[in-house]
Amino acid sequence: MNNKKALTIINDLFERSEICCYLTTLNNKNIPETRAMMNLRNVSLYPNLVDFFKRHNDNFLIYFTTNTSSSKVNQIRNNPNVCVYFSNPNEYKGCMLSGKIKIIADQSIKKSLWQDNWTMYYPGGVTDNDYTILELKPTSLKVYSKLKTFTVKKD
Repeated sequence: MNNKKALTIINDLFERSEICCYLTTLNNKNIPETRAMMNLRNVSLYPNLVDFFKRHNDNFLIYFTTNTSSSKVNQIRNNPNVCVYFSNPNEYKGCMLSGKIKIIADQSIKKSLWQDNWTMYYPGGVTDNDYTILELKPTSLKVYSKLKTFTVKKD
């Protein structure tokens, strides 16, 4: 597999992976904890975010929403090293992205990502203090396809 093919697979996984992808953080004992996160780059679930993410197809930027009060936010404050996994098990494809994740306070990004049905998680809406955005600009990317692993070389 070449770099161009791997990058195509990653963007395809972003757009078509089911409802969630998986985020792994490290707890205070450096033990990994993995949880499902909403895949905001899934085009059928979040069609209104397609344009927002199109400008990030080359840098593979990922955003997650979560509760400020969650254990993962505390873990990220203590150790921002994370791993994210997107997959399409029916096609035996996956991609693993890792790097340091950041907690984002930028209100314009919060508004850009906001979905009206999220009031069940954040009753106060887009300005709810428990509404947090996490941002990952991955430094390492690996693709799994056809029983092979390929490490992507970033420019």
